[in-house]
Amino acid sequence: VRMSYLGKAEGSNPEFSQKLVHTTIGSGGIGFLLGSTRGMLNEPLMETSASMRSVTAKSWNMAAREASLFAVLGAVYVTTEATAKDVRGTDDGYNRMIGACVVGLTAGARKGSFPQAAMACPAFAAVSAMIDACDATLRPPMEWQKEKHRY
Repeated sequence: VRMSYLGKAEGSNPEFSQKLVHTTIGSGGIGFLLGSTRGMLNEPLMETSASMRSVTAKSWNMAAREASLFAVLGAVYVTTEATAKDVRGTDDGYNRMIGACVVGLTAGARKGSFPQAAMACPAFAAVSAMIDACDATLRPPMEWQKEKHRY
């Protein structure tokens, strides 16, 4: 009999569950901010109250769509990365590249476009590899910074 306490079954990985929940919520929040900003910037602002209500409704709709998209993509990334880690038995950059590739495929599938999915997979994986190469920062590794390059 498996005992569960607050949704955590014995033998489950609570770190994965926490990471999944935090990434999904965080990604959804970022998507909400981006969507609401895009919604406000894409619609021309009129001075009448009726058009302002229309702009606000469209902004909220776009915010909700973007929030759900980012939340799903964040959850897909974390789940795929954890699955790759379990299957491969190692924790390295290849797992993150696999997760990023699946996120690209998911984004393309959402649009219903195979060419977009086929292009997004390697593009997202390449970005993931570049981030890993820079030690998860957006600057070159310290070894590269210490070397003097001759140009």
